[in-house]
Amino acid sequence: MNAKTKQTITVVLLFFVGFWALLGSIALLVDPTGTLLQIPLDYLKDTSFDDYLIPAIVLFLTVGVSSIIIATTVIRKIKNYPFFIMVQGTVLLFWLTTQLFLNLDFYTPYLHIPFYLIGILLHVFGLKIKDEKSEMDYKIPEKP
Repeated sequence: MNAKTKQTITVVLLFFVGFWALLGSIALLVDPTGTLLQIPLDYLKDTSFDDYLIPAIVLFLTVGVSSIIIATTVIRKIKNYPFFIMVQGTVLLFWLTTQLFLNLDFYTPYLHIPFYLIGILLHVFGLKIKDEKSEMDYKIPEKP
């Protein structure tokens, strides 16, 4: 798979993650009780949160908005964009793991498994793109 294909897949994954994170966080901002998304408030009983407002704000910013911004950096090939891809993969994995660490009742296989895989894929693609980009930057042009 060439670098262009990896970049295209990465952009699609980042927009996908960003879209769903924004959608979910906005629903929780509108209704911090979780009723709109059918998430019981009991999931927060052993945490320091009374409702989903703070988690929604964190999800909105760290996963939603940042995924869209990083997708844009990939499209525009802004300096260090492979690093940002890796960071976003790590952020997604951290978000999912924190959810489960706070309460295993959050575990939803049809959501967690694909998003864990996306987080891993983002990290791997960011690393591969970085390596390929470094090779191209340091390649000595052949003489005609």
